[in-house]
Amino acid sequence: MKISDFVPQIKADAKVQKAKAKTAAGSASTAASEMDTVRLSASSVDVQKMKMIIQDTPPVRMDRVQALKQQIENGDYQVDPYRVADKMLMNLLAEGPLSGQ
Repeated sequence: MKISDFVPQIKADAKVQKAKAKTAAGSASTAASEMDTVRLSASSVDVQKMKMIIQDTPPVRMDRVQALKQQIENGDYQVDPYRVADKMLMNLLAEGPLSGQ
């Protein structure tokens, strides 16, 4: 599944180039006193955040995935419920009381 299937492509570079062209077309005196500004939409900011998360996500270890699939098919895969519960509690405590608000 590709994220691009769900998120429209954003052409921020083209928007920046248009903004710069408009500023350059203005008079020299006003161009020197004005600053270029770029405003990104909320969806554009979300897309950038998703890209950063994807870049920080480690690649899939297919050898490990295949080994786990084989264990599940053979009935050899065992889940330690205490270990799962410990990890869930540690993640919950690491998030802090105000992170969900």
